[in-house]
Amino acid sequence: MIFKTKTIGVIGCLLVAVCLWALPAHAQLRSGPHERGGVPGDGTGIALPLLLRGANLTADQKAQVQQIMANHRATFRDLFSQLRTAQDQMANKLFSTGRLQEADLAPQAQQIAQLRNQLADEGLRVVLEIRGVLTPEQLAKASQLKSQMQSLHSQMRSLWGPDRPER
Repeated sequence: MIFKTKTIGVIGCLLVAVCLWALPAHAQLRSGPHERGGVPGDGTGIALPLLLRGANLTADQKAQVQQIMANHRATFRDLFSQLRTAQDQMANKLFSTGRLQEADLAPQAQQIAQLRNQLADEGLRVVLEIRGVLTPEQLAKASQLKSQMQSLHSQMRSLWGPDRPER
């Protein structure tokens, strides 16, 4: 009876760990540039479209931004696919019946970290290309909107109180 309870507890902890570990990747997949216009890994997944909307892009600029996103879509899809595969491989090892040590997971952990870095790098390239489409006035407007959004986020955090962990 004690063995079963202990085993259930270990399996429960592993499930929680895998779910918590997978959430950032799942969030990246859901808010990737191919779905919402955001860039994963740069912290602007939601902000970028809002800032672009607030910058009042011309029709030509909108077309340029869409083309930039289209130019990078295949790379993002490939990287996300590789990331899902690496995460699945790690999950399979975590839920295997044999003994498992940190060294057994190191290759997948390293690959996952590398893929996330590649996603961030690709996202940075996209943002810089999009930034190149904007006029100085639009950049100033986007900067102003970003400052306002940061102020709102700060106000929201203060409403939650000091016990609320910051992101």
